[in-house]
Amino acid sequence: MANENLVPLESLLRRKLSREDLGKEIGSINYVDGSNMFFMKTKALQSYSFLPVLNSESTESIVPQAFINHNLKAGDVILSKDSNIGETIILDEDYPNYMLSGALYKLPLDESNKYYVLAFIKHHYFREQLNRMVPKGATLRHAGTKFLKCLIPFPITNKELIVNHVSSITKRIIDIEIEIKKRRKAINDLIEEEIVGNQLIDKTYKFAYATYRDLTIGKRLDTGIYSNTFQRISFLLNNYKYGVFNVSSGKLKSGSTPKIREISEYKNNGLRWITPTNCSDYGYIQNHEQIATPTKNNIGEDAVLLINRTSRGGKGEYVGIGALYDYKTYGAGHHNQGIYRIIGYSKAELVFITCFMNTSIMRMYCAALSAGSKMKEIKSEQFLSVPIPIFPHDQLQKVYDLFYTEGFDCNIENILTLNLEQIGLFHLSIAKDLLNRYLNSVLDLITNNIDFQIVGNRVDQ
Repeated sequence: MANENLVPLESLLRRKLSREDLGKEIGSINYVDGSNMFFMKTKALQSYSFLPVLNSESTESIVPQAFINHNLKAGDVILSKDSNIGETIILDEDYPNYMLSGALYKLPLDESNKYYVLAFIKHHYFREQLNRMVPKGATLRHAGTKFLKCLIPFPITNKELIVNHVSSITKRIIDIEIEIKKRRKAINDLIEEEIVGNQLIDKTYKFAYATYRDLTIGKRLDTGIYSNTFQRISFLLNNYKYGVFNVSSGKLKSGSTPKIREISEYKNNGLRWITPTNCSDYGYIQNHEQIATPTKNNIGEDAVLLINRTSRGGKGEYVGIGALYDYKTYGAGHHNQGIYRIIGYSKAELVFITCFMNTSIMRMYCAALSAGSKMKEIKSEQFLSVPIPIFPHDQLQKVYDLFYTEGFDCNIENILTLNLEQIGLFHLSIAKDLLNRYLNSVLDLITNNIDFQIVGNRVDQ
């Protein structure tokens, strides 16, 4: 039986929504490279994250004169009324140099149940209501303020206990996402500082324009690999005093898309289906799907999955992103032709390759290395040419520990009580997935008015 204890979203605001809460369009004429003022687009709001996803797709640097101060503070809830309508995030920190696009509202949720309401706005129950209200078929959908009429279910019995439980789970997921961001930065900084700080001193970098011989040997006329950025990063890598190695050609494998296949949401013990959209920029698998096919699967061991082509970004900065495929965690899988996989290395080496490929310097390197107009691509022989630094054991171990936690037991109880700083980035992502599934199951119970009790840190039906 459906829950009839429903409250419209507009009644859960601490004040009436006003024009001042809405962002503003400034026009692409105000976009400029190099500014420290930024314009946040709807792509910053994604279904897989409670936090803003800020990258080259979701933000634009703008001229300071066009900047409008929206006073964005930690804890502010942002909702999209256009494009990916109803998508919502919460700010993890102050963003004084960011402004909101005209599609985004700063939603003044009442503090007393903010995290409970936020959880339900991210739940499919809220999105399904909004989809029924907003006409389909247009290139860009506009919800206006219809989202204020969407209903939020509340428990009929044990209301305070259940609301508090949902709120605590939501906060824990947000804390995990914050820790993942911190861990990614720590890994990036460690790798880049190790490379830059350990250069051979008998060589110095000097930029050189491409010669006819360079063009003949490289067989490339595009300017990317002849740019100052690419040459400087190549020098830093090849001048690293402990040396570099290249992936062996026998350990780089291509993917395929089976002709006979059925793709669906991932269920327990299914065959995982991996495409570039399933690979997080942080080095793990997200948006889990499964494939049913008579074709033999191509992932049967630990691997690094490298995105070899994508239309994201347009400059190639998302080609070459690595995701660790931990066979113990994910089980059997199959990836498409948009991904290469590296196999045959130790877990520590695979973790390092994943982390190294996702550093900011390698994003610039891969952007320059990639070719193509609409679809940027890096071919297998180009991946094989990438110089990968050979870190000393102690530094390699530091990277490994920041990313991967040996023997981590992932269950609801320990996720809610463990010190998150002791968990590697990869297993933080596993914990986040588990908590998200658990949260949605609790919200389903509330929506369907199914009685349950909170026993310890878990639901008991």
